[in-house]
Amino acid sequence: MLIDMHTHTSVYSTDSNLLPHEALERAAERGLDGVLLTEHDVLWDADRVSRLAEQVGILVLPGVEVTTELGHVLVYGLTESFPRITDARRLRAYCDERDALMFLAHPARDPGLRVPRESMELFDGVEGLNGCDGPLQNQSASSRGRTRPLPPIGGSDSHALHEVATAATDFQAEIRSLDDLMQALRSREYQPSALPY
Repeated sequence: MLIDMHTHTSVYSTDSNLLPHEALERAAERGLDGVLLTEHDVLWDADRVSRLAEQVGILVLPGVEVTTELGHVLVYGLTESFPRITDARRLRAYCDERDALMFLAHPARDPGLRVPRESMELFDGVEGLNGCDGPLQNQSASSRGRTRPLPPIGGSDSHALHEVATAATDFQAEIRSLDDLMQALRSREYQPSALPY
């Protein structure tokens, strides 16, 4: 299954001009099986996400992109709104209490921001393929966590229509729910996939 693990809409991300329906419809047109809505520091309500999925006909799940001192972190598995947490270690503790997973987002984008080697232990994986980053940035991102290999995911990081479905994660498992996604992420049986435009 091809799932875009990193998508923004204008509903909760002020830097996006994508309406949810147009993002999801474009993703379906481009052959994706699902999309995670990962707004900046805001988690979509599960009922609202379910309604969107029914209307568009593809899997839609909530995630969140959290801003921390180590950079942006994609969090999967949360089911209710959360307090503002900007400290990565506190976020890790919060996620552990809720069985949520943390993936370091676009780690090579900001050259001034370097995650210390000892802090890589905080993450369950890394966004090794970001549709908005260039080849060198994605190559650098995929090599993060060499001392503790971190599995890479792929996501478009779309904020505009032309960015939708430029990258995704190819899962071996059939995913129909957030529980399925979490099980698939823990299995590490997936790989990032660049999609031709």
